[in-house]
Amino acid sequence: MKDFQYLETEFNALLEKISNLAIHKARAKDIYDRESKRIHDSHEQLPDWSDQSKTGHWSYFRFTSPSTGEETTHQSKPLKLADQIELNELQKLKTYHWLLAEAYEAFEDFIERVYAYCGLVRNRFWAQPDNWAHGESSDFKHYYNPKHKSKGTPYRQLEILRQQSQHFSTYEVRPGKNLRVAFVLIEKLRHIIVHKGGYSDDFKGLKGKIHSELKGMSTENVHSYVDSYFMTHRGDKLIDLLEFPVEDGLGARVGAGHDSMTGFFRTLMEYAQLIKESIQMDGK
Repeated sequence: MKDFQYLETEFNALLEKISNLAIHKARAKDIYDRESKRIHDSHEQLPDWSDQSKTGHWSYFRFTSPSTGEETTHQSKPLKLADQIELNELQKLKTYHWLLAEAYEAFEDFIERVYAYCGLVRNRFWAQPDNWAHGESSDFKHYYNPKHKSKGTPYRQLEILRQQSQHFSTYEVRPGKNLRVAFVLIEKLRHIIVHKGGYSDDFKGLKGKIHSELKGMSTENVHSYVDSYFMTHRGDKLIDLLEFPVEDGLGARVGAGHDSMTGFFRTLMEYAQLIKESIQMDGK
């Protein structure tokens, strides 16, 4: 039996990373929820003579001309109660966005490193690159270069596992738990967060791209799934990762809540678990 300590070490490192991000998410929720309460309480306590509830709260931004030294003061648009609440929710959402992006990138690092391990031990999941010039090297750096991401990561590695591991293909997609669908969405969300500020500038194209990577799923199901993770904000589609209460079929709340972020964190760890198991089973 091969020594799988390296796999266990990488898996545990990812688990520590994701669990820490989950803690950050929980703390961020507490902070922004308290701020929302403070905003409401502050408005309720405004004295009768104050017109701030109608005119809003003003902010100022100042900068100085490098050539003349002249100072310019910009007065922002007034933030009324609804504006302050919206800004607080957007700040919360942006925090969630970057936590998800960081979690996804940690998963990418994990799959690259464990795939490099496959090359090092020469199991069947590793495909030797066309320009390979290191023979049967036992030097890990020949298989993994942290400065240069392998082309096609992580889809290339996942497709190899999908084709060559019965264990992986059996448990990647199963009734009630489709890891593949959730992962494809997470990857696309991360790209939009990093490169588009969380807004999709081609929502129809995004849904088409996701559907093209999920062969066999109905267009309607894919589109409705993607729709559920976006909101319309000022005319644009914005990734929505905020919690919301669960309702029954009649629209009544059941005392539970839907938490997209926790669900995505779990998806990444369950995928990592499945990858680790599949590699270990091949080496027994």
